[in-house]
Amino acid sequence: MTRTLVFAQQKGGAGKTTLLVQTAAALAAMGRAPSLVDLDPQRSLTRWNELRGADALPIESASEWQASTALRRAAKAGEIVLADCPGNADVLLRAALRAADLVAIPCQPSPMDAWATQPILEMAAREKTPAVVILNRVPPRGGAGPAVEAALIEAGAEILPVTLGNRVAFSTAFLEGRAASELSPRSLAAREAQALAEALLARLA
Repeated sequence: MTRTLVFAQQKGGAGKTTLLVQTAAALAAMGRAPSLVDLDPQRSLTRWNELRGADALPIESASEWQASTALRRAAKAGEIVLADCPGNADVLLRAALRAADLVAIPCQPSPMDAWATQPILEMAAREKTPAVVILNRVPPRGGAGPAVEAALIEAGAEILPVTLGNRVAFSTAFLEGRAASELSPRSLAAREAQALAEALLARLA
């Protein structure tokens, strides 16, 4: 049975598309046949996939009322659908949350990101769709991470037991249409991406 995982976050720069492609590449390496849906008007996911050339993954893109159709088509092309949602709480985002089996919400360890996470959690709750928060770009020590995590938990958020650091390898690979695991398979970034994919798979199950 095809499962649908959507990545959503209102605040820009949280790493939504970056984490999606890292997860997609890890799933592909595991033989799980991911397919992509680009609902973000910026089309960053589509551009990344175009750079992959012969290694491009099945992808659908849509706007407004076409979201549900694109998600259904993607479900026929792969085992796990990964959808990149728009930042704004609009028709596309609601349609994606409604169709999802799980919502992944990247969140940097800052109060602004934590505040921006709350509306997505509330929308997912209204659609009765499970949601998990992924702490991203976490500094190696110090910072507001523990306080932000505590605030999210107090607000009722489920936090995925995997965190990702602020790795140059993620952005470098993205610019080449690759994932960190494809360019630097032994890197810490690759190990984090693998752990993320495994955790999300377990949560989907």
